[in-house]
Amino acid sequence: MLPNLRFSRYRFAYSVQEPLKMPEYKGNVFRGRLGYILRQITCVGAAGDCEKRCDFPDRCVYSRCFETLVPSDSPILRNQPFAPHPFVLEPPRTRKLDYAPGDTFACNLILVGEAIDLLPWLVYAFNEVGQRRIGLRGERGRCKLETVESLPVRGEGRTIYTAETEMLTDAGVILDIADVMADAPDIANLMELEFLAPTSIKIDGEWARSLTFDHLIRNLLRRIRFLSVFHCGEDLDAETRALVQLAASVKHISRLRWVKKERWSHRTERAIPMGGFVGKIRFRGDLAPFLPIILLGERLHIGHHTAFGYGQYRVNEVKEEAVEG
Repeated sequence: MLPNLRFSRYRFAYSVQEPLKMPEYKGNVFRGRLGYILRQITCVGAAGDCEKRCDFPDRCVYSRCFETLVPSDSPILRNQPFAPHPFVLEPPRTRKLDYAPGDTFACNLILVGEAIDLLPWLVYAFNEVGQRRIGLRGERGRCKLETVESLPVRGEGRTIYTAETEMLTDAGVILDIADVMADAPDIANLMELEFLAPTSIKIDGEWARSLTFDHLIRNLLRRIRFLSVFHCGEDLDAETRALVQLAASVKHISRLRWVKKERWSHRTERAIPMGGFVGKIRFRGDLAPFLPIILLGERLHIGHHTAFGYGQYRVNEVKEEAVEG
């Protein structure tokens, strides 16, 4: 299943040079600054008017990251203007708001498929994010990109860029489903998912406040399929309908809660609601057939707004005697 689906994970580590203030949830800041700067440094035409004037949408670095076009002959999403982003942000998970010179923070980035080739552009863009200041509007400060690490599925990373050399040595470790499963936890009938970032999933046109196992699997399969088709050139070769039907027999105990979030859009000059659920949910049943999809989703996230860091979860092993507690 998915022999050509590949992705890479990176950690961008900064040191603070000037005082700055961050919001509690920092994904909006990183995504906004990254998109703005990447468009500025890569656009060769009329920046800000991509859809109407760009002559190179298939080759433009910004378009490939933020506005991936759906081909006219695509078997899926033909009524949508753009495909899912080929990247995922994992902003710093801390409530720290005020940063002083000498403080540090890091932002993770996942690149999928052909977007891995864009790493040099993204390293340059992340460096510019720090140099041109980051933080809340009016309270931004300069930061220095100290290192970029290539991260395996689990364990310690390997440094592939330093501020001292200003050289990117290579693209780091390229991962696939075999790497995800190589160190998989021993889970057969009991599992807990801990949603670390707000997760926005629509079910029957409504934002879900909880999650059944079959809806989890449906959404993971949909997301993984879209990423594979548009960014890795490969459709799923599995019988997904049978997998979804099997998922309906898995039971769940939900401890999820809804959190209200919003972001300010400078383009539309209005606040945009971006709520989602966080917390833990446990599943009991025959989980082994679904483990590759679930572990892949742990790295690629699930639901809407993944470019802002939404949909991040962690797979926790649960001991049988701890279930009722």
